[in-house]
Amino acid sequence: MKYVSLIFALGFLFASFAAGEKARPTPDQQNDAHIEELKQKIAHDSEREICVHSAHLVRDRVEQFNTEINASQLQPAQQTLDQIGTYADKARETGAKSHHKIKEAELVLHKSARRLTDIAQAMSVEDRPAVMLIVKRIEAADDALLKEVFKD
Repeated sequence: MKYVSLIFALGFLFASFAAGEKARPTPDQQNDAHIEELKQKIAHDSEREICVHSAHLVRDRVEQFNTEINASQLQPAQQTLDQIGTYADKARETGAKSHHKIKEAELVLHKSARRLTDIAQAMSVEDRPAVMLIVKRIEAADDALLKEVFKD
């Protein structure tokens, strides 16, 4: 009787553990949720916060682009690349209007441009020009924000 209750308790514990593992979101699901959260913040935030949130969204999208390219998902990767450029432009535009956390946004954009350049170097030569155009857009936004940081 004692062993039966012990086996039952261990079985219940194992079932609880297995059910808990299935309920946890995967890293891709967590990343998608984080990106959606940033999009919602950008849509509903004051103009003051849009610059830094756009920069963070660029960073997250660069990593998503890398994942999609590595998985040979070319159409989603192209859409992600377009969104990277759009949000870099948004960061540049709103950074000129609001100087809130502008240095943080500049640093994030700078690192994102470097990361996207590294990703482009691993790609085929035919695919690099499209990526490098987006890198130039990120660098333009980075330069504009850096000018705003040191503006008199």
